[in-house]
Amino acid sequence: MAQLASQSMELFTHPLTYVRAERGWSLRDLVEAIALSAEQLGINMAAGREKAWRWEKRNIVPHFSAQRALAHALQVPAERLELLPWPRWLPAGDTVFSSYPWTVVGCIQALDAVEDALLDRRGFLTIGGAALTAVAYGWAANEPDRVAHAMRGGRLDAETVAWAEDRIPGLRRMDDRLSGPNLLRMIDADLHMVTELITTSACPDSLRRRLFRTAAELGQLAGWVAFDAGRHSAAQRYYIAGLHAAHAAGDRTLASNALAGLSFQASLCGDPQTGVSLADAAREQASRGSARVRALMASRQARAHARADDPVACSQALLRAERYLGVAENGDDDDPPWVYYFDRAELNAQAGACFVDLHQPQRAEPLLANALAAQDPSYVRDRTIYLVRAARTQMQFRHLDAACDLARQAAELAHASHSGRSVAAVKDFRAELKPYADSPHVVAFDAQLTELVA
Repeated sequence: MAQLASQSMELFTHPLTYVRAERGWSLRDLVEAIALSAEQLGINMAAGREKAWRWEKRNIVPHFSAQRALAHALQVPAERLELLPWPRWLPAGDTVFSSYPWTVVGCIQALDAVEDALLDRRGFLTIGGAALTAVAYGWAANEPDRVAHAMRGGRLDAETVAWAEDRIPGLRRMDDRLSGPNLLRMIDADLHMVTELITTSACPDSLRRRLFRTAAELGQLAGWVAFDAGRHSAAQRYYIAGLHAAHAAGDRTLASNALAGLSFQASLCGDPQTGVSLADAAREQASRGSARVRALMASRQARAHARADDPVACSQALLRAERYLGVAENGDDDDPPWVYYFDRAELNAQAGACFVDLHQPQRAEPLLANALAAQDPSYVRDRTIYLVRAARTQMQFRHLDAACDLARQAAELAHASHSGRSVAAVKDFRAELKPYADSPHVVAFDAQLTELVA
């Protein structure tokens, strides 16, 4: 856990932290800049270093007068504050571009835009709301152009394309068991190799579509791994590139997976309404997909609705997911390979997470217990997160001893994983235990964490 904790510290998890780092400002420098701007604007206010710290670490929204003064110090037009809520108006997230044209050229531009994604240290969403939703519906309004003769270069044979395709299942399985920054570098390298093949070689339409499909799958897998590592800005770049590549391949079902990934990210990062819109778009694009794919899309809708505190819509989506998965389990649908992981255990885990978010522990507890019992133990990252959800359920029951016992199990697994999200889940749960810091159960949990980090 110590190694992963240091990795997560490399990320700027709040836009204001990123802004300060770009300018070399300490918290004191920030406070002084706000005070000077307030004086210049004639604003009567007092800003303290402790209060500024709370803006970043506790997601406290500054008073509008403080925002005005900060905008003046950063040379941000005052109108931007009216258009965008805190902290989106900060000049920290404008480099993720989402308006590429829905053409082969636009697809290649989106793929090229992930060139420096591994260097992106922003652990927060950089586009959201209408801009992100526009990506979801923009691609659906444009049929993919013919890709024949789009690029010039050497001939590409089927064997080379198959080699690129055959690497993807192994990368997926590595994500199930390892994840982490090293895996992201491997996927990123494959994605750049495929992008190079697309831009420099000549081949028949059928092979080029397969290349675009391969790029789409790699982009989406990279988006997921980046999201899991807490690199949210990079994840958005990868997902958008994957969406464009799926469009160029003419594969709407694969595009639904990119939209579902963006939805999941938005929902879990504090923008559930955008998550709902993206999940709805994903469901539309998956309308001709297999029953298992439609079950996955319904589960993403459920998670978004739960985060948006809409229990009725959440329950309806879970019923759809249950119905579709039942069809998948009793039928012989031709599932795409990327949906292999969505089984009964995963649906139970997602449903349980919904009811934890909705504070309905009596419904969450049996679902999470079933998910843990049925899950492959080698899926360390997911098992860690399931255990934290189960611990949170016990906290909602006020069963502190059971909650800490589950959290201790999660901490041990998180120590062995390479998932920033797993470590963050354990840390977040420990923060929720602060009111019970003197309890012997919490003291024992803290002792274990200290030993793991040592």
